[in-house]
Amino acid sequence: MQAPMCRDCFTGTLRSDVTPRGSEETAHGLPTYVAAPDPGVTPLGIVVIISDAFGWKLRNTRALADTYAKRVPCTLEARANPPPPTANQNLLTRLLSSALTTLSLLPLLLAIARLFLHNRRGLAYPRIQAFMAALRASSTSTPTTKIGVAGFCWGGLHAVLLTHDTPPNKVFVASADGGGGGGVGGGDVEYPLVDCAFTAHPSLLAFPADLEAVAQPLSVANGEDDQWMGRDKMARLVEILGGKNAELAEAPPVGGGGGETASEGRHEAVVYPGAKHGFAVRGDPEDPMQRERGEQSEEQAVRWFRRWLG
Repeated sequence: MQAPMCRDCFTGTLRSDVTPRGSEETAHGLPTYVAAPDPGVTPLGIVVIISDAFGWKLRNTRALADTYAKRVPCTLEARANPPPPTANQNLLTRLLSSALTTLSLLPLLLAIARLFLHNRRGLAYPRIQAFMAALRASSTSTPTTKIGVAGFCWGGLHAVLLTHDTPPNKVFVASADGGGGGGVGGGDVEYPLVDCAFTAHPSLLAFPADLEAVAQPLSVANGEDDQWMGRDKMARLVEILGGKNAELAEAPPVGGGGGETASEGRHEAVVYPGAKHGFAVRGDPEDPMQRERGEQSEEQAVRWFRRWLG
């Protein structure tokens, strides 16, 4: 049986070259990092980041949120996971330390176990659904506002789940003419929680069932030798999403390498040679190859959101 997470889920590079420019706000009952496009620029919609295990406070995640907000453009919300918190930046710093001993490693292992316990699928996903439903029905968006989601590693699982065509992934909100009761479940028109999703190096997927159930537009970025989703799984993912595109007669099968991708399908997958698990968020910007792969996955996400939010 494969481990629920791989080594690269808890390693990577901390960004010290960026200063987040968004703000911390309470959105739909949760602390949230909010980034906006440049002044005077109208956002195409809203994108919610569901982070990796290191959470919404990680500087890397906030830098990515700022970039998406500016480049898509969109209003970006990097949501917090409810207490107990996810692993934090200090944990990543300690994991990167070369001076770890058996004694100092024990608390880290306990923190990781606590992370799994309190953020397991059965507990975490209903909370994410509630957040997205509140966003869809909130005064900050009209029912027709386009909403996207970007998930990384642990968050990638939930980004994929949000694309499923199931009743819990939909919400009734008031129609444009003011009919219905308004609020979550109180309206007369049904909308999906998200209009599209992007994920990089997702983990913890029930394979292949979670992919076979994908309905809303999904874009996947993954390393060629990802420790969690290796070549065999990635080939199967490409086959599944490509089959969905073929059924819709929208595009030839997705896939490719070196950043190549089919761009007209409802779903896509891009395989990046040499990229490690975590490369889209925690890659080393001082390493030319890692920097290039991170920039390519960023471009992939921006292009995807421009297409489906626009």
